[in-house]
Amino acid sequence: MLITLQEDGVLYVYDSAEDAVRDIDASEAEDIFQAVFDDRGQGYTLRRKRWRRLFGLFGNGHAVGVELAPRGSEDRAALLRTIASARTIAPRGAVRRVGHLVDRLAKGAG
Repeated sequence: MLITLQEDGVLYVYDSAEDAVRDIDASEAEDIFQAVFDDRGQGYTLRRKRWRRLFGLFGNGHAVGVELAPRGSEDRAALLRTIASARTIAPRGAVRRVGHLVDRLAKGAG
């Protein structure tokens, strides 16, 4: 599970980092994602993807998309603060999953 706090104050829950960036316009991604964590508290950072050059001939090396990559160490307290700061959770069906996650993190369970 990947949890993103986005610029609209909504906590969006995704199954993977790939799902999180799939519907986001790459040029706006840095403004949209305010905080990104997985369910262990591992933070993620936004990284620009670049074209690969084929035999040094094709591709210009310009950014063509974004990806989310793990950064730093796990920070469960930061994840809990991020969840607490959200206005609401989307999709609506994820509310229960986030509630279970908060309970688990608050108890210190992995």
